[in-house]
Amino acid sequence: MTSAHPSSSIGPRFRPYASSKHQVTKGRYITSNDPRGYIPVYEYPLNGQWIMMDIDDGYILWTGIWKALGNSKADIVKMIDSQPDLASVIRRVRGGYLKIQGTWMPYEVALRLSRRVAWPIRDDLVPLFG
Repeated sequence: MTSAHPSSSIGPRFRPYASSKHQVTKGRYITSNDPRGYIPVYEYPLNGQWIMMDIDDGYILWTGIWKALGNSKADIVKMIDSQPDLASVIRRVRGGYLKIQGTWMPYEVALRLSRRVAWPIRDDLVPLFG
């Protein structure tokens, strides 16, 4: 992340890195799973999946990264179940717009997991992690 700007009313602001390979756009998706009523995101497609970052708090849609690697939904459940410390920090979005459904986790946690399992798509994650 290139910058996180404190804001008194909203919290940190996250911005993706520039990449010559990816067109990062902004989106805003309505959901009842979030107290804001919507999730504002930076997003770009990768291998038929959407890579997303919550603009307000930097949470990353881990499901997008996981599926871009070719893994199944069942595999992400096993991975999270095998690491009980993740349960307290992840958010699960169910229902609403399909594009934002899945497991969201803090930037630092997603970065750490990506370093362990996402080597094949590391160049495609530059907009998120630099």
